Amino acid sequence: MNDNDAFAPLGEGQSSSRRSRSEWHSIVPVPDDAPRPPASHSRFGKPAGTWTYRDEAGRLLGFVRRFNTADGKQFLPLTFGRVTEDAKPEWKFKSWPGKRPLYGLDRLAERLQAPVLVTEGEKAADAAAQLLLDMVVVTSPNGSKSASKADWSTLRGRAVTIWPDSDAAGLQYAEDVAKLARAAGAEPITIISPPPGVVTGWDADDALTAGWTSAQAAQLVADARLAPNGGGAGDAGDSGRRRSTQRDVVIDLTDCCEFWHDANRLAYATFPVNSHQENWPLKSREFRMWLSGRYYQATGRAIGGQSLEDAIRILEARAVHDGRQYKPFTRVGEHAGKIYLDLCDARWRSVEINRSDWRTVVAAPVKFMRPASLRPMQEPEAGGMIEELRSYLNVPEDQWMLIVGWLVATLRPKGPYPILVLNGEQGSGKSMASRMLRELVDPSAAAIRSVPKDDHNLIVSASNSHILGFDNLSNVPPWLADALCRLSTGGGYATRTLHTDRDETIFEGQRPIMLNGIPLLTDRADLADRALTVHLRAIPEGERQPEDEIWANFARARPRLLGALLSAMSAALRNLPQTKLERSGRMADFEKLVTAAESGLGWDAGSFQKVVRANREEITESAYEADSVAVAIGKVVRRDFPDGLTCTATELLTRLNASDLVSDGVRKQRSWPTTAQGLGNRIDRISPLLKSRGFKVERRHSGSRTITIVPPPEPATNEEEESDVER
Repeated sequence: MNDNDAFAPLGEGQSSSRRSRSEWHSIVPVPDDAPRPPASHSRFGKPAGTWTYRDEAGRLLGFVRRFNTADGKQFLPLTFGRVTEDAKPEWKFKSWPGKRPLYGLDRLAERLQAPVLVTEGEKAADAAAQLLLDMVVVTSPNGSKSASKADWSTLRGRAVTIWPDSDAAGLQYAEDVAKLARAAGAEPITIISPPPGVVTGWDADDALTAGWTSAQAAQLVADARLAPNGGGAGDAGDSGRRRSTQRDVVIDLTDCCEFWHDANRLAYATFPVNSHQENWPLKSREFRMWLSGRYYQATGRAIGGQSLEDAIRILEARAVHDGRQYKPFTRVGEHAGKIYLDLCDARWRSVEINRSDWRTVVAAPVKFMRPASLRPMQEPEAGGMIEELRSYLNVPEDQWMLIVGWLVATLRPKGPYPILVLNGEQGSGKSMASRMLRELVDPSAAAIRSVPKDDHNLIVSASNSHILGFDNLSNVPPWLADALCRLSTGGGYATRTLHTDRDETIFEGQRPIMLNGIPLLTDRADLADRALTVHLRAIPEGERQPEDEIWANFARARPRLLGALLSAMSAALRNLPQTKLERSGRMADFEKLVTAAESGLGWDAGSFQKVVRANREEITESAYEADSVAVAIGKVVRRDFPDGLTCTATELLTRLNASDLVSDGVRKQRSWPTTAQGLGNRIDRISPLLKSRGFKVERRHSGSRTITIVPPPEPATNEEEESDVER
């Protein structure tokens, strides 16, 4: 017997002379007067299972027996026949010569209109027959190894579904049977995909043993995928056929996925993982790992790299052209007037904030992204007070509300957001305070980072975080100040997509921002107008505590602090429609939000606006004093042009350079403008600073470009006030 195929006829693989003398001739159907078949095998003993093969009329064709051996399961055919024409007929463990019959031909002939189910092996066929009473179940001898050696002509005109074992051999068997059945005239042909989570080798017998119902099995059949055209690649080379088939199988395995895109036509997938749904970009490492794992789970083999890439490209086209458009969110999202905070835990839970309260939900109706830097949040607890946070931050009394207001603003999915700037001398705890604030509302692998080197790196950070935190700045360079202003109040960024010549990658959005450093960081007017500057007090040596103790206590307080912030945001949603501001500035939306949250924080009505106005005045004053050009213009115009000055930028630069009010040291600074254009651009930036000091600044472009600067009226002296009273 050939060791490679237990079903091989006698002499297969031997010399032609040997084969001619000992060729096996089976007699089918088996005569009624044939002797009883042997009860055991001379070497393997009694069989563990026996399956009877019959023809369309129900006549006996032979048996297939299974033996449990030391080397595993052994399947052997048992047929009736003779070695030579003149030999006495006998039962031998030999296969049928020529095309082998299918198991279940008698049932197939009895039910000519019933759909056909093909399993891999007789045991699976018997189990499937118990689960699917409306179908006729057949299989071929020797399972996955010899589909091409069976006679599939009896499937002509029948609808066929193939239920393979959940392993590599099973998938190959399904492909081979699909091709052979189609060649025989079967139509349509579908292949069952094993359900997720089953073990390698899972089949119909395993389903029956696990207690599957007929309804579950019928649904598995209903969900079967159409077999590839022709059932396989036919005469194509093995490598080409394998790649094409793998791609098609991978695509079929994504029936449980939702493919969608965002406004920039980037493709995403939502797919089940354990008991929850996850959202990932199609080109992400996570989706590739999930897809590769699902393929291995279904087939028992690894997917080829090119097949995976081909499948992802097809799925990307489906997501962009056929999928719905959603907005992806990072950490905080919104839907139907409610805000959702992603806890980033393994169960993908979120916190839903509505007008009446907040609660933890298992599945949020928004598409949350999970960049690698995000870390899980502790589940919030109700009943906490935000004042508990004060014990961890050495913030002055008059600036405490600014910290809380910024934290509340981070819980909304869109800005404008203020830029929180923590100033203080060495040892004031700036970095630790920054980390604590970040850990409270947006834990990250790197809570505070160094300043990125350019716009591109800044946008990469913004694309993968909800909050941007930068540590230990000595200054804010002009490019960074401009970029932070755009991120604070909203702006778009475009950069060339890697490995392309014309495609752009676009980022459009707003982010809460936090900076810390020793020197003043808001010396530019546009940055100062968007900032909340908090001056931390130095921590006395006698009051310092070990950091591990501080963090341990803070970790216990975090759930209560987060719950207090969530309650404040709920109050804000409830009160926003009725909230009106006395005055509106650049950050009016932020002020309105926190003002609406005052009742949830236990603050007096209108108290936050007063603190913000005072802080802005202080920031503006500091920014004015830090700008040498603004100070110089203020001094020169006040003294030399009390009624106002109208001139060109060239004339103004000449007057400033010639004035004794501007020292040589100031004129030699790198920031001092050297051209009229430079001065004109500078005036555009410092106009808000001058106006905050009472100056009127106006630029005209009729005929020649002129600048008009009118100083504020000088305060009246005591003599002038007495004269006015007498008059």
